[in-house]
Amino acid sequence: MTELLLAQQDVWTYRAGATALAMVAAFCAVISLRLPFTALIRKQEDDFHGALVELFLFDVTPRQLTYVMFGGALVAGIILSLLAVQAQAGTLGILIAFLAGAGLGYWVPRLVIFLLQRRRRDKLNEQLIDGLVTLANGMRAGLNLVQSMKLIEDNTQPPISQEFGLMLREFEHGTSVDEVMRRASVRIKLHHYRLLFAAMETARMRGGNLPETLDRLSESLREIMRLEEKIKALTAQNKMSAYIMGAMPLAIVGIYYMIEKSWVEILLNDQWGLLLLAVAIVLWAGGFLWIRKIVSFEI
Repeated sequence: MTELLLAQQDVWTYRAGATALAMVAAFCAVISLRLPFTALIRKQEDDFHGALVELFLFDVTPRQLTYVMFGGALVAGIILSLLAVQAQAGTLGILIAFLAGAGLGYWVPRLVIFLLQRRRRDKLNEQLIDGLVTLANGMRAGLNLVQSMKLIEDNTQPPISQEFGLMLREFEHGTSVDEVMRRASVRIKLHHYRLLFAAMETARMRGGNLPETLDRLSESLREIMRLEEKIKALTAQNKMSAYIMGAMPLAIVGIYYMIEKSWVEILLNDQWGLLLLAVAIVLWAGGFLWIRKIVSFEI
């Protein structure tokens, strides 16, 4: 009896020691990962700050969006891993499901921000020619550059009215016109607008005829946009082929599932099948993006 109690005491001692060592290891891991994780959060906040300023979304802070991104990654990873546990996918399958869910939750907010930025930039490009005409006509009517920019703010729709309104607010707070245009060029991140602000700054420095410069620039940009639309029309068929090729694996999997479910279920119920499925998805995404890059042109 005494030997049994001593054996149990040794077991509890070992367990307590192992638990203490695990806690110490976890604490050291948290401390060692704290600085890299903090740096990662700051980097994400800086990225989101630039995106939110560009989109004029001031109701959401970069930190809130960062927490949503990391929280969404954790929740999506846990949900997919629980589904993998329910499907008895094994340790490797659970790990793959968690990583896939975490990646999905991590990239979805960034994808939404990217789509919003792209739609806003496309709208800015569409409004640029009308903005140039408004600027040129205002200066021909005897207004100066700042007053002509005020015409764009008052008589156009967002987002170009927001951009020129922000430029005017910066000018009202004591920033020079040239510095305002440089900041706008960095903020908007469109080569058409960079060309516009560079031409305006050059004309102001050299004392040229700014309305005439704006007219020539609008004609050049109109021709560039016409060529861009022509290239889009010529590459539309190739892009559609890329979409069809990208959807082909999903269609084939659906056909196999209707013919014989076991052929597809083995990919979802076996850890090696999940591994092959993950590799196939990575290769599929890489090939699709590669084709998209080949058929994308920029003037």
